[in-house]
Amino acid sequence: MKIVTLKIKDEYYELAEQMVKKGIAKSTDEAFNLILSYGVSKAREELKKKKIKELTERWLREGLPSNLPTSEDLLRERGLC
Repeated sequence: MKIVTLKIKDEYYELAEQMVKKGIAKSTDEAFNLILSYGVSKAREELKKKKIKELTERWLREGLPSNLPTSEDLLRERGLC
């Protein structure tokens, strides 16, 4: 871990203080770590959504990759066709 100094908005500091008072966190450091952790997970979720959207748009524009099996391929493989 690295130690850093940050300038934050007063409202974020007050939020951290409230988390300590309510017993959610044991210290303001822990509260800020929790806030950062929740933010990181949300950022990862948004990144995943963005990648899915880009892939969907590309497939709509270019069509699905040609190496994907079709329903006819699956039926033939199972001996039903």
